[in-house]
Amino acid sequence: MSAPTPLDVAARVRRAHADGFGSSFRGRFQQGIRCSQMLPQTRLVALTLASLASDSGEIDASAQPGLMGLVAATGLTPGRAAVNLRILEQRGWLQPLRGSRYETTVFTLTLPLYRRTALRE
Repeated sequence: MSAPTPLDVAARVRRAHADGFGSSFRGRFQQGIRCSQMLPQTRLVALTLASLASDSGEIDASAQPGLMGLVAATGLTPGRAAVNLRILEQRGWLQPLRGSRYETTVFTLTLPLYRRTALRE
């Protein structure tokens, strides 16, 4: 069985949304992460970030956890938390808005399908 693509996961999100799993962006993000086959620790980091986000997926500057905040919230080591942030970025679930180090980076949540659609337009 091949690994699902971001479009496969996004299709599951659309089906879940149609079944009443929530209408907010954050709700769709959380459902997409839950349906993904990412490692549990990657899902933990994603869902921790989602818990800090508004319904639109934006994480307020005052709520940005930084690397050590994620370490405290998840119980992961700083290295593991950084690796999982990088995985989420590479797969299109997280977008850094500014900053180059995870301690100072400001993130926003994204859905891979939305990023792909935006690039086509």
